[in-house]
Amino acid sequence: MAFGEEKHKKSTFEKVVWIVVITMVIVTVAGLLLPAISALI
Repeated sequence: MAFGEEKHKKSTFEKVVWIVVITMVIVTVAGLLLPAISALI
């Protein structure tokens, strides 16, 4: 765990942050891959 914090249940805020981060990563990857895929087809 970061900064030596003890294990604890993730708060709702942390879950929302993770969802947003993961969504942004997926959108970014899709944005990079879709033009390449469409160019190949």
